[in-house]
Parts: sequence; C-alpha cells; structure tokens
Amino acid sequence: MNTERIFNENGSGFIRTFASDKIEKVNPVEYYKNAELKQSATLIRDMLYATNPLLTSFLDSEYFEKKAKEMVVGYCEQCEKIEVNENFIELLQTERKKDQVRLLKGMTLDPDVLMSLIFKSYNDFNYLYSKYHFRNLPPEFEGKKLPKLFHLKEDGSVHKVGETELTDGQLKHIIENRKVIVSHFFEKDDIWHCFFLTYKSLGGKENWKDGQPHFHYISSAFGISKEDFVESMRTGNYKSTSVHIDLLKYGEQPNK
Repeated sequence: MNTERIFNENGSGFIRTFASDKIEKVNPVEYYKNAELKQSATLIRDMLYATNPLLTSFLDSEYFEKKAKEMVVGYCEQCEKIEVNENFIELLQTERKKDQVRLLKGMTLDPDVLMSLIFKSYNDFNYLYSKYHFRNLPPEFEGKKLPKLFHLKEDGSVHKVGETELTDGQLKHIIENRKVIVSHFFEKDDIWHCFFLTYKSLGGKENWKDGQPHFHYISSAFGISKEDFVESMRTGNYKSTSVHIDLLKYGEQPNK
C-alpha cells in the first residue's frame, strides 16, 4: 500500500492518501490487518504532527505502531462476525455458470458484508484474494500533466491541488468521462470469482434500476481466463456480464 501526504497550495494543511492499485494472490486476513495497522499508525502520526511537530520528531515508528495496534484490536474478528447470505457461501462452492447466475439473482452487498465474504472465502474455502484498480482517461488526455489531487465539488466547480497544464473545464471532462474499474477476485487454482464495479455505477450513471450503484459478477465459468479478463479491464473494454448485485450503504462507513 502506497501513501502520500499532499499539502494544500498555501501550506496550511495536507491530505493523506492511501492507494493499492494491485494486490495479487494474498491471504486477505493478513493483508487487511497489516494495511489497517499501517493506515492507523500513519494517521496517528499525522494528527500528532498537526498539533505538535517537535514532539512527533522525537517519537519512533514503534510508538505509533503500538498505538495503532490498540486501536485496531479485534478488527479482523469483527469483520468475520458479519453475517453473509448463504447464497454467497454456496456460490464459492459451485463451478457451474447457471448455478452462479441463479444464486446471485436479487442479491445485495454492502462494504462490510463484502469484507466478511473476502475473509470467509480464505478462512473457509482457501481462496486467495486479488484486487485491481484500473483508470483510463479519455484518449486526448493521456500523457497530460494532471494535478496531484482533483475532484468535482457539489456546485460543479473543480478543486485541485498541484500544478497542471489543463483547465478546470478539461479536468471536469476527465472526471465525468474517465473509466475507473475496481475488481475483487477470489482465486483457487483455475477457479476464480470476480465482483467488480465502475465509478459510473457508483455515480448512478449506468443503466441499472434508475442509477442504483451495483457490482458486476463474472467467473471462470463464463468462458474467459482471468488473464484475459484483467487485460480487458486494463484497456477499459471489459467483457460484459448481465449479473448485477446492488451495492447498499456505500459511503456510510464510519470514519476512523
């Protein structure tokens, strides 16, 4: 997991970012436990630095790691206790496309249930976990210098941090027309299951239930290799699938 501290233009504050564009074939329980510890330790250091930079400089990494462990104790255990619909459990045990489609009809997921499913897939069925995050800009902006951080505000204006050669109008066009795909893979030998979503889905811009955010599902039973499907996501022209799982409670996760 990569992290970066991006300072405001006037230097009065900063934004801490965490990113993992590619995670491949890991034990998800250990991975997310370590990631949570790293994030918490970094944020504790940042908060102390904001109020007392001098004191922060005298404290070593072990101090912040100890504080982080106190904060995230039981994190994985809490995730594993979240109930997962039996259809998802049965899904991990079937290799027939027809059965997979049937099991997922009318199903829903939320971020907490997804995390519990990720953990259960490893603990109960020995699936390894992979995650990919692909971003494809409109072709005319490939190679252009982008700000370190930019987003579209509720009033339609663009907030950005860092130098860029692009206008606010061009940055807004990128935000509204980029293709971003986030995928979660459960893998065991040649068998794999994938739940993936797009930013357009999160923004209610895909043609599904009047803009309902949702996951798509595909697996090794759909007649495509994992390598080919990952490549299709990388280029932004992924194989379509008619299996949709409504995403509920997105954005309602508690802040640290």
